[in-house]
Amino acid sequence: MTKIIAILGKSGSGKSTVADKLKEMGIPPVQSHTTRPKRNENDTHHVFLSEEEFDAINNPIAETIYGGYRYCGLLTGDAECYSYVIDEVGLKMLKAQKLFDATSVLVLAPTEDRKMRTSEARFERDKDYKYGCMFDSIILNHRDMAHLEGQIKTLKGKICEK
Repeated sequence: MTKIIAILGKSGSGKSTVADKLKEMGIPPVQSHTTRPKRNENDTHHVFLSEEEFDAINNPIAETIYGGYRYCGLLTGDAECYSYVIDEVGLKMLKAQKLFDATSVLVLAPTEDRKMRTSEARFERDKDYKYGCMFDSIILNHRDMAHLEGQIKTLKGKICEK
């Protein structure tokens, strides 16, 4: 069964960084598609689509609306393990299908760090969000990159190499 490391967290917590580090370690990301506009030229974690293009997608592994924009994920390739930055609605859909061995990982970062890393609007939107599910694992993004990479490497070993 295909394994998916489902990465969740508030804006600015480091979800994309975790996914990027997993990619460097050989774990490809689920290809995310969205109707939201690019935030900047370096915004490469999604395929940006019009509403009509999004409507034409067949068989997404999960789908959600977040911040007023539609998101979904598509598997590309035939890897045994993928990472996927996702929200709780998408995670519930992913797990309900029972087609994947999905492990949820919450990325936590100090409030001040998150505030510096994201826009004021995104920070305010997520500020009081309370999670409604339990997570299989937690990554604390509160020290330096070496510490974060160590946690990611341990996580990868537990999930993708078991």
